[in-house]
Amino acid sequence: MRVAFLLACLLLFRLFAQSQDPEFPKQEFTLHAKLHNGFITNFHSNAPDQYVGGIQIVPQFVIIENRLRGGIIADGFYSGKKVQAAVGPTLSYKLATIQLKKFGSGGNLHLSLDHLWGTNNQRLLGGGLNIDLLNFVTTGISAHRDYNLNTWWFQTSFGIRISKVKQPPHP
Repeated sequence: MRVAFLLACLLLFRLFAQSQDPEFPKQEFTLHAKLHNGFITNFHSNAPDQYVGGIQIVPQFVIIENRLRGGIIADGFYSGKKVQAAVGPTLSYKLATIQLKKFGSGGNLHLSLDHLWGTNNQRLLGGGLNIDLLNFVTTGISAHRDYNLNTWWFQTSFGIRISKVKQPPHP
């Protein structure tokens, strides 16, 4: 009985602490522009790995306050001596808020899950680990499996928020 009471108290504390979290606020829209680069490999070929690099536009809306954002990725990239494109849905699940003691939140750490369809028959499913700092700069690493062309894509990214930050209402 004590264990159940203790777990209930911890759950209520966790829910209360989340409601005070400024990251992934209710009804927020974010729009990031990201530069990414990396390589494409199938791990079995004697040919060298291909370079991939490009720019992504990622609009997202908060689905679950303080926890989950969803949106789309529009990706223009260069690989295989061709300029190509990919588009698809994305989800971002917040793992942690980066606290800066007296200054409040400095950002968040989140996982992303993506499914992209490309113009050269790419079918990418994967995700990454991202850090969003000061609600302005984002950086991360990602891995995607191209289940149609039997390759893996490994990339790093660096981006900025290009949408306005919604200001909280003043009392």
